[in-house]
Amino acid sequence: MKKFVLLIAILLGYAQAAAAEGVNMQQLDSAIRAAQPNTNSIMFRRNADEYRNLSDEQKAEIEKQREEMRRKAEEYARKKAEYERYQAQMEAQRRAEEEAARKRAEELKPITLYSGKLKIYALVNGELITSTDMQSRINAFILTTGIPYNAKTKAMITNRVLQGAIDEKLKIQEAKKNNIIVSRREINQAVANFEKSNGMQPGQLQQVLTQGNVQMNVWTGQIESDLAWRKLIAQKSRSYAIVGENDIKRAYDDIRKDMKTEKYMVSEIVVNRKDAKDLTPLAEVLRQDPRFELYAMQFSQSPSAANGGHLGWVLKGRLPQPLENAVLKLKEGGVTNPILYGNDYYILKLEKIFNPQTDAGKLPSKRDVKTYLENKKVEEFAIKYMKDLRNKALIEKKI
Repeated sequence: MKKFVLLIAILLGYAQAAAAEGVNMQQLDSAIRAAQPNTNSIMFRRNADEYRNLSDEQKAEIEKQREEMRRKAEEYARKKAEYERYQAQMEAQRRAEEEAARKRAEELKPITLYSGKLKIYALVNGELITSTDMQSRINAFILTTGIPYNAKTKAMITNRVLQGAIDEKLKIQEAKKNNIIVSRREINQAVANFEKSNGMQPGQLQQVLTQGNVQMNVWTGQIESDLAWRKLIAQKSRSYAIVGENDIKRAYDDIRKDMKTEKYMVSEIVVNRKDAKDLTPLAEVLRQDPRFELYAMQFSQSPSAANGGHLGWVLKGRLPQPLENAVLKLKEGGVTNPILYGNDYYILKLEKIFNPQTDAGKLPSKRDVKTYLENKKVEEFAIKYMKDLRNKALIEKKI
C-alpha cells in the first residue's frame, strides 16, 4: 500500500508541476505514460516495476487519478482561453471607445472656412452674410448643440445655420421698422442669465466663445434678434391670441374624448423636397443619437420644429396613410427612414403608444388648456409672420 501511495504522490506531483509550468496536454500525458510498465526511461523503470506488482484495484485507481488530472488540465486550458478571449474583447472595446471619442472630439472642433478668405453666402434686403459670419455661427451651433460637423451633417448644418442667419436679419430689420429697440442692458442681462443657467462664472462666456472660435458680437447679435422678435410678436399678436370660453370647452371635450381612444405620441422632422439632397444619413444618426428633439429644432422646416418636432398624441387613423403605415411598423423609440409625402420628406419617431384599456390618463385643468391654446395661437402668428417676411424679402443665396 505504501508503494501505491508513493506512486500516486509521484503522479500528482507531475500534474501539479505541469499546471504550474503551463505544460500542455501532450506533455502532461507523456509524463503520466512514464509510469506505464512499457517505459524505456531509466529514471522511471523502478516505478514501472512497482506498477507491475500493483493489484487491479490499485491500477484502476491510478487510471482514475490520471483521468482526473487530464480533466482538470483541460478545464484549466479552457478557462485560460476564455479569459484571454475576454481580455482581447475588452482591449478591442477600449480601443474602439477611444477612437470614437477621438473622432467625436475632432468633429466638435471649431471649423475654419476658406482659410480666412472672405466669401459672400447671402444677401438679405441688401445686407451681407459672409463666410466670417458663417464660421462663427457654425462654431456656435456645434458648441451649443453638440451635433458633430462631419460628412453626414455638414450640408444640413450649413443650410440650417444660413437660414438662421437670414431669419435673424429679417427679425432685426422688421423690429427696427416697428421702432422696437433692444438695449445693451437687456443684452448683457441675457448673457448673464445664460452664464448662470449653464453654471458659468460671470464673464466666462467670452472665454468659452473664444476657445470655440466664435465672435462675441455674433453671439450677442443672435440674442438681440431673439429679444427683438419676442417684443415684436408680443406687440402684434395681442388681439390674435385671445381665447374664448367656447374654444376652451371644445378643446377640453376633445381631450376627454382622446383619452378613450388608441393613439401614438409621434415626433417629426420635415424637410422640403427641394432642400433634401439626402436625408438617409440623418435618419441613421437619429437611430444612434437619442436627441431627436434637438435635431428637429435645428433641421425641421415644420412649425412643430419650435416644439422639438413633437406632434403630441395622434389618434390612430389621423396620420396620412403612408406615414401611419411606417409608424405602425416601429417599436417605441424607433425612427423611420425618410418618407416622401407630397412635397416634403418626413422622418418620424414613435415616442409612445397609448392603449386606453391599459394606460391610465389624467385630464389637464381648464386653466392649462387655456394657456396651451394661447401659446399655440401666438406660435401660429409668429410662424405666419416670419413666412410673410421671407416671401416679401429680397433674399439671394450665393451657395
